[in-house]
Amino acid sequence: MKRLFLTLLSLLTLVSALSAREKLPAVAVVVDPATREAIAADVDAFVASMQAVGKRGLLLVDRWNHPDSLRAELRRLYEKEGLEGAVLVGNIPIPMVRDAHHMTTAFKMNPKMAWERSSVPSDRFYDDFDLRFDYLKQDDAKPLLHYYSLRADSPQVIHCDIWTSRIKPPQVPGVSATQAIAQYLRKAVAAKAEARTPVRNVLHFAGHGYNSESLQARIDEKWSLQEQFPALGREPGSRLDFLNFDQEAVIRTRLLQLLGSGKYDLAILHHHGSPEQQLLNGTMTGTMPRDLLATAKIYFRGKIRDAKDPAATKARFMKEFDLPESFFEDSPELMAADSTHYAQMDINIPDLYGKQTNVRLLILDACFNGSFNNDDYIAGYHIFNPGRCLVVKANTVNTLQDTWTNELMGLLGAGVCVGNWAKGQLTLESHLLGDASWRFANDFPKYDMDRAINARRGDKRFWRKLLGCGVTDIESLAVKLLNENDAISPEELLDIERDSDKAVLRLSAFMALKRRADGHLTEAIRLGLADSYELLQRLAALTADVSGDPALAETVQAMAADPSTSPRVAFQLKTGLSAFKPSDYTLGEFADLTKADVSLREKRFTISAQRNNCNPFCIEPMLAWFRQCDDVQMRTDIAETLGWYRYSYRKSEILDACRSLLGSEKEAAVRAELEKTLRRLTDR
Repeated sequence: MKRLFLTLLSLLTLVSALSAREKLPAVAVVVDPATREAIAADVDAFVASMQAVGKRGLLLVDRWNHPDSLRAELRRLYEKEGLEGAVLVGNIPIPMVRDAHHMTTAFKMNPKMAWERSSVPSDRFYDDFDLRFDYLKQDDAKPLLHYYSLRADSPQVIHCDIWTSRIKPPQVPGVSATQAIAQYLRKAVAAKAEARTPVRNVLHFAGHGYNSESLQARIDEKWSLQEQFPALGREPGSRLDFLNFDQEAVIRTRLLQLLGSGKYDLAILHHHGSPEQQLLNGTMTGTMPRDLLATAKIYFRGKIRDAKDPAATKARFMKEFDLPESFFEDSPELMAADSTHYAQMDINIPDLYGKQTNVRLLILDACFNGSFNNDDYIAGYHIFNPGRCLVVKANTVNTLQDTWTNELMGLLGAGVCVGNWAKGQLTLESHLLGDASWRFANDFPKYDMDRAINARRGDKRFWRKLLGCGVTDIESLAVKLLNENDAISPEELLDIERDSDKAVLRLSAFMALKRRADGHLTEAIRLGLADSYELLQRLAALTADVSGDPALAETVQAMAADPSTSPRVAFQLKTGLSAFKPSDYTLGEFADLTKADVSLREKRFTISAQRNNCNPFCIEPMLAWFRQCDDVQMRTDIAETLGWYRYSYRKSEILDACRSLLGSEKEAAVRAELEKTLRRLTDR
């Protein structure tokens, strides 16, 4: 088989002084042949720039143009050359992963939908070498896309061996893709030639409808960021600023001004999104009667325009709200004004034409903003401009609102490169765009965490010593890696969650216990619900929902009714109440699974709903229906749904049942799903 063209850049002056053991970690710059040929000097300079951040650059020209071949070469470099990460430049094949929704935070698209829509564009194919896939096909319309199915005998959780990032331009007006890449590479090289600066100025933003618009969540985020970056707001000249969507009727202008101002090193934006939009504002209401009336008119006009029978819809509104016909006046001019009104609420791709993003690292905690499987996608515009932005973290599909976006972010202040920071938190959909080898200055030079996070990952004694070092996120990393290495007991983790005076460290202990998902999880949830840190409360509430342990029922019900409970925590608690005391309707719905006169469609809907709900009262009916049913797809669906019960207090019963069913199952598809579920419930 023809080998990939591989060039090791000459770092002889530096490397010759190092033993093989001391050799700098390697970063592969993977580039397609056309881009390499067109801008060879820029690519070579970028590869050489890795030395400025303490790494070796490897140039890899992808002449095969197939994910399997590239993955094999990256794995070889990982095993033979100490590969730490890979930057994928230009038209590098995009794996589209199927049958792995449980590796995302929220994506549960029906696989019968169009393949591009129901698959997840994911570079976990390239950076987690333990995952196993079956190749399905290449996309007919978009040959860069290659579809894969996650195998049943694969690990069912993500543990990235290397980090990856993409340098893939959107359709910047007046600039070819090659020119855009060249301009970005020059920016990245120039940035590395400058003295590294610390994280001293941070902006966080909250958009309309995000996390139930809980201000308590935002207050606590500021508090936790100051734990992670101790200088923020305390050291002269530093700043930690917050912007809420409702501070102005049109917040877009102010947010773009702040992102372009050059004030901030890091910006964290929590909002909804699409491939083409950052969704910021809700319907603008104002406080004056005139404003409220204008907003109401816009709302009704939109509903009438979208209706199948506009005249009947208008008549219904007139009667229901006792309004005159003149209230619903419409015209082409009003339609254009309404369109402008809605466009002003958000950042759309054209809004970024000619703009600069001047934060080094931008976090887009939003759905679809990072959809690099599209020719045009909004996240790309934040790095492909002359501004200072080098890296964006964004998602290729939808993402859950209730996640720990800022997990271990304080490692950035400890000199850890963006790729090494993000590697441990990557889901199937989350991706880095730009040069993820970028590093801020190290505020804690006593610790070389950028090297240790890889070179000493399995050194239990090393991480045990760091557990009391006093630096919040170094301690949090120690908790995570000790747990990963089975070198810390659940009792120790519970003690940390109960007693630590650092909110972030308490949350780290909770997340470690959640990853274990064993008999200690109920106590971890109980402690989390009683904690003063809103995000820990919220994630504990979310976990209580899918646990369903009756021992938590009284606490959950009391907190859900308590007026002091913050809005997003209350939302999660109230959503999960049926796991503790289901309604007669719900019990009836579950009982219908075994009734012959209920349609397969209705039963399938009940079963698929448990992928989100994990209601413990549905376990017996699903298993009973599995044993009665002769429909292969239905049994496959039940087996897949049971795999979502990872945090259920009845997980051991499900495991026993699935092992028993596997022993007698003859259908290959059902057997494969049962095998996958067994791994999903036990892998961590």
